[in-house]
Amino acid sequence: MAAIVAVRVLVGPFHFGPLPVTTPLNPEGFFGLAVTFLLCTGAGVSSSVSKSSRRNLVVVVLGVVVLGFIALRRALGIYFLSDDFILVKIGEGWSAAAFRYSITHGGGDGFFRPLGYASFAVDAVWGGRNPQWWHATSLAIHCANAVMVLLMAKRLGASVMGAGFAGALFAVHGIHPEAVVWIAGRFDLVATFFLLAGLLLFTMTTEHHSILLHVAALGCFAVAALSKESAFVFPLLVMGYALTKRLPLKPAVWYFVLAAILFSYRWSLFGGIGGYINPATGRPAALSLGFGSTLKAVAVRLWTALYFPLNWSTEASLPLALPLALLAVAYMAALMWLALRSKSSSLAFPVAAGILVSVIPVLSLLAGSSGLAGSRVLYLPSVWFVILLATAVDSVPGRARYALGAIVLLFQFAALQHNLSFWEAASTQVKAACATGDPSLPASIDGVPALANGRQECIEIAHNRFGPP
Repeated sequence: MAAIVAVRVLVGPFHFGPLPVTTPLNPEGFFGLAVTFLLCTGAGVSSSVSKSSRRNLVVVVLGVVVLGFIALRRALGIYFLSDDFILVKIGEGWSAAAFRYSITHGGGDGFFRPLGYASFAVDAVWGGRNPQWWHATSLAIHCANAVMVLLMAKRLGASVMGAGFAGALFAVHGIHPEAVVWIAGRFDLVATFFLLAGLLLFTMTTEHHSILLHVAALGCFAVAALSKESAFVFPLLVMGYALTKRLPLKPAVWYFVLAAILFSYRWSLFGGIGGYINPATGRPAALSLGFGSTLKAVAVRLWTALYFPLNWSTEASLPLALPLALLAVAYMAALMWLALRSKSSSLAFPVAAGILVSVIPVLSLLAGSSGLAGSRVLYLPSVWFVILLATAVDSVPGRARYALGAIVLLFQFAALQHNLSFWEAASTQVKAACATGDPSLPASIDGVPALANGRQECIEIAHNRFGPP
C-alpha cells in the first residue's frame, strides 16, 4: 500500500494491474490501519525514555502555541463561507431571550447546541462582521486545544518531549482546516476544549480525591455536550481511563447519569435522537447506518483522513507538488519505521480505542471524500491519534526520535498548507459572489463549503445590511 501511494504522489495516476489509481484513498486507509495495528501490538524493541524536566514544560507549551499560530495564520485572511453568514446573523441577534429560547427548544437543523451558539454572540459584540476577528477566536481556541492535548498526553505518561510532540502534531495536523477555518466548525472546537478540560480534571481526582474536582469535571462535560453532540462520549472516555489505570469504576457512574439526563432532555425536545435526516429513508441518519458502509468508514476512511489528510480535489490528473510528494514518501518510511521498530507503551491500545470511541457519534458522517469534506467531525478523534503517534515516538531511542518526529510534523504541516490553499481560493470566489450578488456559485468548491447555505445573508453582509434576526 505504501508503494502504491508513493508512486501516485510522485508520478501521478497509474494502473495497478487492472485497477486505476487516481485518488488513493483506500491504499492510504489500509496503510494507516496496518500501522495502527502494529503500533498497538508493540512489534518492535523496547527502549527507555528519559523524562524531561518539568521546568521545560512551559517552554514546550509556548512553542506549541506559536507553532499553531504559524501553521494556521492564513486563516485570518479567509472570508466567511456558507453557514458562517447565518451564524454571524445569529450572533448579532443574540440576547437573553434568544439564549433562553435556545435552551428550551431544539434547533431547526436537528441539533441542540445552545452553548456553542453563545460563543458567536461574543464574536458579534467584539468583532462585528469582521471575519478576521471570528477566525482569530477560532484559532485561539484551537491553540488552547493543542495545549490541552499536550497536558493530556503528559497525564497519560508521556515525557515532556513526547507530550510536546503530541500538542505540536495536533496544532499542525492537516485534517483541521474545516474545524478551525470554517466558523461553523466552532462547535467542535468548543466541545473538544471542555471535554479535554473535564478529562484532565477527572485524572486529578485520583490524586486529590476531591468532590469539587468531580463537580468541575461534570460541569465541563455538560458544557461540552451542550456545545456539540460528539462530547457525549465523555463517560466512555472516563471509564476507559479508569480501566487503563486500574481505578475504581464507581465515580464514572455519575458521568453516565449526567449523560442520560442530558440525552433525555435532548430527546424530549426533538421527540427522538435528532440530527440529520437520511433523505432516502426519512429516518435520522444516525439510525440508518449500514454494516458495509460503517465497516468501510471505520476500517479504511478513518485512517485515510488521519494519516493522509490531503485534499485531492484537483489532483486527479497530476502528481503532488514535488516537495510535498517527497515528504509523503519520507513520512510513510518514518511511519513504517515506527510501526516495526518502536515499542508501543501500554497506553497504545487504549489510546487507539479512544479514536474509535470518539467516532461513534459521527459514524453516519464518516464517509470520507477526496476533498476532505466533513473532516471537522474528526477533530476530537485526532486528539487520540496524535497521542498514539506520540507514544510511539517517545519509545524510540536516541536521536532517531527527533528525526522521525520532525518528518511526521513536516508532512502534516505541509499537508495543512496544501489544504489551506483550497480554502483561500474558495473564499476569494465567495467574497466576489457576495459582492456582486452572483447566485450561480456552487454549494461546494473543491471540498470547501462555499454557498450551500447563507446566500441571502452573504449579500446582506457584503452590502452592510441585515433584516430582523
